Amino acid sequence: MKPKVSNAMLNVLLAAMAAGILFMEHFQRSPKFLIVTCAALTMCGIILTWRRKNLTAWLICPIIFFAVGGLRFSAVDTLPPNDVSKFAGEYAQITGVIREEPQVKTLPNGSTQMRFVVDVAGDMQGGLILTYYPKPGETLLAARIGDKISAGGNLKLISNYKNPGQIDTVTRMKANGITARLSADKRGISVEAVDGGLWTEFLRGVAAIREHYRASMAEVMSAEDAAAIFAMLFGGYAGLNPELVEDFQTTGIVHILSVSGSHMSMLAMATAWLCLLMRLPRGVTFAVGLFVIGTYAILSALLPQVLRSATMGVLIFFAKTLDAEAEGARLLTMTAMCMLLNQPLLLFDISFQLSFTATAGLMYLSADLREAMERLPKFFTEPASMTIAAQAASLPIVVWYFNQVSLSSVLANVFVMPILEVVIIGGLLGGILAALVPIAGMIFFAGMALIFGAGAELNRAFASLPFSSVQVPTLGLWAGLFYYAALILRRPVILLAMLLPIVLSVVRIGGDVEVSFVDVGQGDCAIVLTPHGKCLIFDAGGVREHMFDVGGRVVVPYLKHENIREVDKIFLTHVHEDHSGGAGAVIKKFPVGEVITAGEPRSEYAAVFGIAEEYLPPLRAGHAGEVFTVDGVQVEVLFAPSVGSGNEISNVYRVRYGGLSFLITGDLVKEVEAQILREGVDVSSTVLKVGHHGSATSSSEEFLRAVSPRCAVICVGYGNNFGHPRAEVLERLERLPAKIYRTDRDGLIKFRTDGKRLSVETFNKR
Repeated sequence: MKPKVSNAMLNVLLAAMAAGILFMEHFQRSPKFLIVTCAALTMCGIILTWRRKNLTAWLICPIIFFAVGGLRFSAVDTLPPNDVSKFAGEYAQITGVIREEPQVKTLPNGSTQMRFVVDVAGDMQGGLILTYYPKPGETLLAARIGDKISAGGNLKLISNYKNPGQIDTVTRMKANGITARLSADKRGISVEAVDGGLWTEFLRGVAAIREHYRASMAEVMSAEDAAAIFAMLFGGYAGLNPELVEDFQTTGIVHILSVSGSHMSMLAMATAWLCLLMRLPRGVTFAVGLFVIGTYAILSALLPQVLRSATMGVLIFFAKTLDAEAEGARLLTMTAMCMLLNQPLLLFDISFQLSFTATAGLMYLSADLREAMERLPKFFTEPASMTIAAQAASLPIVVWYFNQVSLSSVLANVFVMPILEVVIIGGLLGGILAALVPIAGMIFFAGMALIFGAGAELNRAFASLPFSSVQVPTLGLWAGLFYYAALILRRPVILLAMLLPIVLSVVRIGGDVEVSFVDVGQGDCAIVLTPHGKCLIFDAGGVREHMFDVGGRVVVPYLKHENIREVDKIFLTHVHEDHSGGAGAVIKKFPVGEVITAGEPRSEYAAVFGIAEEYLPPLRAGHAGEVFTVDGVQVEVLFAPSVGSGNEISNVYRVRYGGLSFLITGDLVKEVEAQILREGVDVSSTVLKVGHHGSATSSSEEFLRAVSPRCAVICVGYGNNFGHPRAEVLERLERLPAKIYRTDRDGLIKFRTDGKRLSVETFNKR
């Protein structure tokens, strides 16, 4: 029994350390406050359990680890005064050293993007992302890891879309020492070749090997197949077919497109199988597997996330090879504690969260599941038990970020994963063969492409099955803790009890109206939920830098986070991409009843949506004076110009519920604001969505006075190149006076009203 108690204690200490990190992150208390509070609690604990040593340890040790977690977070979260992020908003000429292999991408518009991770040297210190867009026909500069690079431009903070359920890339990069970004100005970049030391030359050699694989595959495969197999071998989503990624997400095996713990353990298991054929002792088998994992981690560039995956893979391999699940579980807990002690920000990293919970599921649950399935064929039992164990342990995290559960993942893991594992192992061997006998390597890679194609088609068939994946409502913090308590205690009744709040969230009984202004960067998007859960969308963001689909990667995830399953109506102010571009992704993912437009040609909307005209939902122009009523919520079309082009044709909508209202103005310009006032239109509203992201071309003094809002919302992107919102517009709003909210600072802004009272909450707490 002692090992079990010891393991339980380790898990309690890990939970306490994580709680300390979360406490300091959420409440932002000073380290002194934490020390004093924990010291007081420790003294109270000692007094209360003076004669019970065992109880004292169980009470005092968690308090100490809580304090350690909080103190480590404070130490890491506080940046030095000369960190590059401290100079955000200023023009800077930076010089530094290239940390990672440079990335070159061809964007959908045909332009080229070069991306560097740079460790800045000089007066400023720290890591940043440097991007450069070469001119057409410009020769790309050769750049290697360890070379010196210089560029000038405006420094900006690493930004993130600040909405619930969004992956926190800011904290993820901060954990890797990257806190700022810079886009090189017209003078471009300069690269100076540097003869690096032994370690730098080693990393360059690894980069050269990776490039050899990439070039060898490109000679015999389609660009999409080469990108997919390269991603499976070494990670990275560059060049992947979005439909392929979506199919892999649907069947729950998208992790195969990045270097994960399953990669590591899979390679090690293949090694173990060969060692078994050679009848080598278990200890030797483990040593050989460890060597294989280490070599693969090196080929994958030894990035932090790769090292974490390698660690998890080693633990799984250790437990399976040496038949030591209990020891593996203890090692997993201690490894997680060491990782968080070294870098507490990992707690907020999705890759760490999924790797740890999935590995814990394999350690604690797979054996019991395997026993329960003992009557099933063995070829099915092993992958099925491991899949279900990993999914069960990581369910709350998967649901929080993706709001879907794959019901086809068992099929994909049993039938598709073995095919893809052959591709991974064969691909690694193919690179070696291509270096020794190029023609043989080409033939080998061509074969791997055929095998991959078969696996991808089979996976597509599974993904297209009815109910291949189901959308599920988000589990909050307390529901997640409740779930894990039920899982640990092995109490199915508790898990079944969780179905009640889930059912209630699916069938909304009735409540307030919610109006959420979603952070879509430099664009507009407002989502209205009626008392019984009907959904209305006013604009839907666009596409950032010609390659980031805001609709698909920001708006759709937020709709799923709110458990929206269909959209009653989409109201678009005008056809410009930053307002209408994201609607295409919404239309592809959800049933949409009707789209109200500003009257531009149907072909223009088809182009900006990226959908053929015949597949568009019903589109029709809104007309001034129209009133739509949905579940007690009124939408008035206050203005809908019949002629014009550009921002001056923006429709103006007012959402009314009871005595409160919200005015949606699109990119309305001053001249049209004046026209609306001359026509005697009543624009008074409780909340104003400020026109054109706070541009000086909108929001005249007269118009703002006519609206007379209590709150003003500016939908604007952080660090945008337009200088929005303009200072003069902010001054006018302050003179009203109106409470000003901005998506670039506040993130998601959610208003709730019962028609009489109004409350507001923001993603970033003020």
